Amino acid sequence: MKNSRMTNKSEIEYPIPEELNTSKKYNGIPELVDLNFDLWTLKVKLEFPDLQNPIYLTFKNVEGFRVLDEGSLMEFWNNEKRSNGWLWKVKKGGWHDQEKKREGFAFSKEILADYDEYMVVGIGICLNLIGGSEPIITEP
Repeated sequence: MKNSRMTNKSEIEYPIPEELNTSKKYNGIPELVDLNFDLWTLKVKLEFPDLQNPIYLTFKNVEGFRVLDEGSLMEFWNNEKRSNGWLWKVKKGGWHDQEKKREGFAFSKEILADYDEYMVVGIGICLNLIGGSEPIITEP
């Protein structure tokens, strides 16, 4: 009996991410070591293997975020077009588009129409965020 959840690879609609140029200054995949959210701003602390000090990402006008094991986001990793970057703007087919399809999301569709989705790839865990502006990267 064929598993009804199995999908032919050619039928999968992969998310379309675009690596942010600001992230290319930092090599490798970071570890997400701290998150701080105050209802408007999300601050993420990242540690890179080759850097002595952490870097911080600040996302403003945050409407939602989730943190998942990278194994739960395989549709992002099985895409041959993706490079080894760690900070992405998801142009199409990501978590934001999945949420827009939910019936319970109807109230937010209009409000969030102009919001973007970002993804931070980390060692072990990844962050998806729906927010209004590209993150600001700072170093201590």
